[in-house]
Amino acid sequence: MIFKLDLGFLEIAAMIGAGFYLLTIAADWLVHGASSLAKRIGVSSLVIGLTVVAFGTSMPELVVSIDASLAGNPGIAVGNVVGSNIFNIALILGIAALINPITCSRSVIRRDVPIMITVAGLMWYLSADRMISRMEAGFLFSLLITYTVFSYVKGRQELPLDGAEENDSDAPTTLAFEMRLVITGLIAMIAGSKLLLHGSVAVAKAVGISDEVIGLTLIAAGTSLPELATSVVAALRGKPDIAIGNVVGSNIFNILGILGLGGIILPLEVSEHMGTIDCPVMFAVSLACLPIMYTGLKITRFEAAIFLIVYVSYTLVLFQTPG
Repeated sequence: MIFKLDLGFLEIAAMIGAGFYLLTIAADWLVHGASSLAKRIGVSSLVIGLTVVAFGTSMPELVVSIDASLAGNPGIAVGNVVGSNIFNIALILGIAALINPITCSRSVIRRDVPIMITVAGLMWYLSADRMISRMEAGFLFSLLITYTVFSYVKGRQELPLDGAEENDSDAPTTLAFEMRLVITGLIAMIAGSKLLLHGSVAVAKAVGISDEVIGLTLIAAGTSLPELATSVVAALRGKPDIAIGNVVGSNIFNILGILGLGGIILPLEVSEHMGTIDCPVMFAVSLACLPIMYTGLKITRFEAAIFLIVYVSYTLVLFQTPG
């Protein structure tokens, strides 16, 4: 076990705080650099949100889950993914739409949201035997590759719809500058994720909270801060494709990419609680997106409030459940 429990309170607090801070600024660097690179190869803003931005802001979840898996904490690895997906929909979309109701494009509703629902259901199905094997993980990762290629092809077709967005950047950037942003962001994310993981597990062990509850709440929330910041800012700036695409794409990547890679490295055990409660909750909030987005093609403030109530209720139940 790589986690030390003899740290003082201030040291643990500083570790977690530094981890949160690094994750947030690193995600900002990564998203800006990666988005500029994506525009160079000519894809739409919707696809940037679904892939480049979504995958970039999910890097903390990837690093934390793989690190936890290698460290022998499968509860954190799986809990982080499931918890992040619930957090992304119920809290991030809830907060973003509460600030500014989010308009939903028909292409996302007809194509990407059903894919998100399907992979959530697949995750629930695979958790039935309490184990995600290497073969199952490899299948998940192959689906991610297929989805990415599919999104790129569709994005090239949708590019004319986004031609007006070329002037959004404050100033022209060079390829070298964009590459520096991406590389620096990745390095800082790895450092921040490690600080967050070590500090959070120290807290969990000290107060007797299970790895899964910590993964489903504290770590899931911490690693989802980039998604939260991105979607809220996108909603405020009137860019609903980025706000929606970030959440939907992140949820797809979390299951197919993170569990895929994590399970290839080491088969992932899934607890009974995760399989019978947490995965069904993840599937339910994913499924709820379809009628909510389809009705009026918008997430209203009332619907956003429902999302927030669901997340608060779920979190309260988690902490009242024996570890």
